[in-house]
Amino acid sequence: MVNSPRVKLLNADYARRLIQSPGPRVVPIDATWYMPNSPNNAKKQFAEDDRIKNSVFFDLDSVCCRTSKYPHMLPPHRLFDKEVGKLGIRNDDLLLVYDRQGIFSGPRAAWTFALYGHHNVYLLDHYPQYKSKYPVENGVVETSEATDNSPYEGIDNTQFGKNYREQVIEFDELADLVVSRDLDDYYVFDARSADRFHGKAPEPRKGLSSGHIPGALNLPFTKVLNEAGQYKTVEELVELFKKDFGLDWNEPLDRKGVIVMCGTGVTAVILRLAIEKINSDIPIRVYDGSWTEWAQRAPDLIAEGNL
Repeated sequence: MVNSPRVKLLNADYARRLIQSPGPRVVPIDATWYMPNSPNNAKKQFAEDDRIKNSVFFDLDSVCCRTSKYPHMLPPHRLFDKEVGKLGIRNDDLLLVYDRQGIFSGPRAAWTFALYGHHNVYLLDHYPQYKSKYPVENGVVETSEATDNSPYEGIDNTQFGKNYREQVIEFDELADLVVSRDLDDYYVFDARSADRFHGKAPEPRKGLSSGHIPGALNLPFTKVLNEAGQYKTVEELVELFKKDFGLDWNEPLDRKGVIVMCGTGVTAVILRLAIEKINSDIPIRVYDGSWTEWAQRAPDLIAEGNL
């Protein structure tokens, strides 16, 4: 069983109640991020368009490992603490993470806060519904109550290392599993589209091969969301996994655990939270480098089609 903090999903109504509650301070966090081939600018939208009142902006492309050649890899945890402190976030704040697409980059940001030890992380499911029902700010952003630089003390190295080992898998370990054929001991779900997974469509990042890790299963992240872009119900998710993979989460897991991945580690977390919604005791690890790293570092270990 994983003992590190969990992300809690909230619908629009419960999120509104949280914001209006008299308890600890609630800090809304806009974690909007777009694919590299999108014309949208998340920072500009935050500064000029609508947002939940008193929101701060969390930039996945900035709060990352700055020595890695791969995009928005998890940062050293002291760097994370420093950047979170710049946002004015305190250890005892309740964090309400969202993205303006609904469910896209918000899960990655919320999971990151939990991974680094914050115990009060909520994910809004989802923002478009929230703003259709409740007031939001519009226009040029004003200084929020959470933007004063404040000390943020995260977890120590020992606890962070434990969280990291439980929830993240790196390239070398995954490659060893593939080469040794021990990957069969895990369910590996890839959240990219079917065409990218099967090598029939190009990757959004120029020059990157498409295809998949041998032994991986394709589960586009859109399949765990309903037509409105919100997470499906537990019953719907259980039926999805049973129908597509013959997997019954109500039975004891017949493998060591689950690995989730995608293009760069963002939408993989959508799958992670979907599985946690069904059964929070399932051991799940995120392949942080995901396909962008794998395709560059293991070009001889790429499968296409149904292989």
